[in-house]
Amino acid sequence: MKVRVRIPVQREISYEVEVEDVAELTAERLGDVHKAVLEALEGIRKRAAAVTVADLEGWLDLTGEVPHVSRLARDLPLKDQILLAYYAWELKGRRAMKPIEVYEFLRNDGFPVNYGSVVARLAELAKDGLLVRDPEGTYRLSRFGTERVAALTSQKPM
Repeated sequence: MKVRVRIPVQREISYEVEVEDVAELTAERLGDVHKAVLEALEGIRKRAAAVTVADLEGWLDLTGEVPHVSRLARDLPLKDQILLAYYAWELKGRRAMKPIEVYEFLRNDGFPVNYGSVVARLAELAKDGLLVRDPEGTYRLSRFGTERVAALTSQKPM
């Protein structure tokens, strides 16, 4: 009989451990898995923190309470604009957003997008592994999405 245990790490982050036999589900084994997951998360945080604010200059404005995606991002495809929006909000402490929130964020920054296009691109980004869709209908950046943003912002705008 398979047994699945969901372990919350932070408010929006949890993981599941699945075992074939209940006898495998020991406190020591769960502790080892939990420690490995926390180490992996710390590695991801360090990689994301490796992108400095200077690297983001020209792409994102993080000076206010609400982040802004710069006008330079207008030349990027909508998928990359969406990734930049998620990254900007993540740097401000918000990890997940609903499609309508992403749409409104881009519209408020003056990007000519429509809601249907945003929803379609979010689904494509999730399928590509750059975003993760949560059961609540929100999306958040994956490790690969964060790496994509780092690659985008390493290109200095002209």
